[in-house]
Amino acid sequence: MGHSWISGLVLAACLALSPAHAEQKRLVKDIAADGAKRLVLDLQVGAAELNLTSHKGPPLVRMNILYMAPDAPKINYSRSGGDGNLSVRSNNEDGNGFSILGKQKNQAVKNNWSISLSRDLPCVIHVEFGLGSGSADFGGLNIEELKFATGLSDVELNFSSPCAGQARVVELVTGLGSMEVRGLSNLKMGSMIFAGGLGSAMLEFGGAFRQYVNVSLDVGMGSLDLRIPENMGVKIRHDDNFLSSHEFDRLQRTSNNTWYSKNWREGPGNLSFQMSVGMGSVDLEWIKKPGK
Repeated sequence: MGHSWISGLVLAACLALSPAHAEQKRLVKDIAADGAKRLVLDLQVGAAELNLTSHKGPPLVRMNILYMAPDAPKINYSRSGGDGNLSVRSNNEDGNGFSILGKQKNQAVKNNWSISLSRDLPCVIHVEFGLGSGSADFGGLNIEELKFATGLSDVELNFSSPCAGQARVVELVTGLGSMEVRGLSNLKMGSMIFAGGLGSAMLEFGGAFRQYVNVSLDVGMGSLDLRIPENMGVKIRHDDNFLSSHEFDRLQRTSNNTWYSKNWREGPGNLSFQMSVGMGSVDLEWIKKPGK
């Protein structure tokens, strides 16, 4: 996976901050399903604090967004077959309040996006988050596809309770900020992709489901911490690189580039990692099973 997306997200963040004279306004809007059988969400956030949650029942989406006038977010909802397609994007036409080094010229500028998704319908979620801090709790959602990419942002993602359905695509990408992900085994999936640039990341695979998951890890110059329940079977395939470092506690090396846990074939769940590390580092930490 290439990293050209980083420059795009950083640029979006730079453009999304409004001039010093801007006035803060609030947009409150509900989106009704209007007969849709699935939500397809395209969320592009330039610079903000982002909070994604979920709720039971209608409406399909609730939005409560603080923004700097006149740059109201661009919101578009349309039906296509059984899909309800919702696009929410920062309006960056007038933004000029941010330098490429991340120094905000106008400290009064404050964008806060709170968005809640209904747990009643399956969903496809695509998020591009340029700059800021954010949290997202996907617990209980019926996720068919999840792509979450950040530029300079610090985010915490959580699968706090088991998700319905089967996610066919899971891609997590971080650039210069940090990403912490908890409860990944509350999401049913056959595979996932993580790509990290210069920042730090933590992936914790706690949760209810014990399944076989292929995980592709691409770590550039940053750091990655893997936290795995102690009873899960683990295999790691990693080509040694003298510029990178790794710690695979409790794993046995059986060849030049493959490590196994003793319970690889007997574990209640199995994680198979294909790992590529540039100048970064990867550490593995075992966590206790729930109730221990």
